[in-house]
Amino acid sequence: MSTQNRLYEQLSLSLIEQIKQGRYLTGDKLPSVRGMAKQAHVSIATVNSAYAMLEEQGWVEVRLKSGYYVKRSAAESLNRPTTPEDLSTPRPAASSELVMEVQHESASINAVNLCTALPDLTMPICSVVQKTFTRLSRTSNSLLSGYDSPIGEASLRQQIARRAVDAGIFVSPEAVITSTGCQNAVAMSLSVLTKPGDVIAMESTCYYGLIQIVESFGLKAIEIPTHPDTGMSTDALALALEQWEIKAVLLVSAFSNPLGCTIPDDKKAEIVSLINKHQTFLIEDDIYGDLAFDGGRGKAIKSFDSEGRVIYCSSVSKTIHPQLRIGWVMPGQLFDKVLHTKYVNTVSMPILPQLVAADIMAQGMYDRHLRYAREKYRQRCAQLRELIGEFFPEGTRLSNPQGGLSLWVECARHIDTTALYHILREQGIRIAPGELFSSTGDSNHCFRITFASPWTPERIEAVKRVGELLHLQSQQE
Repeated sequence: MSTQNRLYEQLSLSLIEQIKQGRYLTGDKLPSVRGMAKQAHVSIATVNSAYAMLEEQGWVEVRLKSGYYVKRSAAESLNRPTTPEDLSTPRPAASSELVMEVQHESASINAVNLCTALPDLTMPICSVVQKTFTRLSRTSNSLLSGYDSPIGEASLRQQIARRAVDAGIFVSPEAVITSTGCQNAVAMSLSVLTKPGDVIAMESTCYYGLIQIVESFGLKAIEIPTHPDTGMSTDALALALEQWEIKAVLLVSAFSNPLGCTIPDDKKAEIVSLINKHQTFLIEDDIYGDLAFDGGRGKAIKSFDSEGRVIYCSSVSKTIHPQLRIGWVMPGQLFDKVLHTKYVNTVSMPILPQLVAADIMAQGMYDRHLRYAREKYRQRCAQLRELIGEFFPEGTRLSNPQGGLSLWVECARHIDTTALYHILREQGIRIAPGELFSSTGDSNHCFRITFASPWTPERIEAVKRVGELLHLQSQQE
């Protein structure tokens, strides 16, 4: 084999690997022949041969007078997960003891964590947080003052109100209350809206932390059919609102956890119309809204709210760092009640973390970080989808989120992912079994897997091992 042959084969293999890793996604244009020759330090003839090989193998296609574009991905053949099509009846929200076990086990440093929806804590923003803490602890007077006001640090609320404009929300800083994370904001909102025995509506597959809150408040939940791409069914929600006295609707509006769905704008407006018609409230958890892969910030449901019935909750736990414990709520009509609830439960929050978050936003470092993080997460999501397409059994169904931190995997119906969780746990691998995300049992053959962390050889091998076990269980049907 000549040196020229080896070079073009090496280049084509390198490009295939970059496609698998998400460096180039389906539909992306490859560098021009001349540009790739310069980039790879090879001849134009070598690039032409490499591109021809990729075209022959089905990885790229040629578009007349335009260039070479990525054509094939192993993940493209995977269908979307199925979700329940019928309304559940109101029932106590039951979250298994497994939730606390998974939460405890996910903190293990001796395991490969594929289960926790956390941001990449090795990104440059983490050192920015540390340095900002150090600087402000030396220069601000926050440690010399007493309790903060229950409403929260003014500079942070100003930044939150300013940034809310990107989501179509126009509010005064005085309409914002800070909280210790998004889940705390949701809990405060539910506490003022409901009493034990009341009925609320939730997504048919939803974040187990929300189920935990509902259970702890003694509420009954109706699970509304939710599409893996477009979110909660408005027809099913309308039917539920007609049949039952629903005190609140609770949902994640963008890149939901775990399905990854995002509600289109027309459906957002329709949901608000239903809420207003039935004189109830909606709690919008928008914790992932800033993590759109394409860089665009979609409208929040709150942006369609004309009566103050949408309670908007978010935080920086998924975008900057969970240790900041900074969240916020825009309670609309319920402002005074939520503020009193915060005062009764926590009096106020520490000032320094609020100042750190406000400073990072005000200095433009948050936006800079988001541009970097969105692209990294886009690539890592694409690589995980590619790994699942390569290693998991035929017939596996997979979500295709356009943002956020996690994927939802649907296995064959006979596979018990809670049992799979326990097997993997013994092998030092962590996944989040579907049992955690629904009270109906409809998700017991599914699981959530996250992609925020870099794809090290160890993590790739862990995904491969999950696939091997699924193959074994498929054969035992």
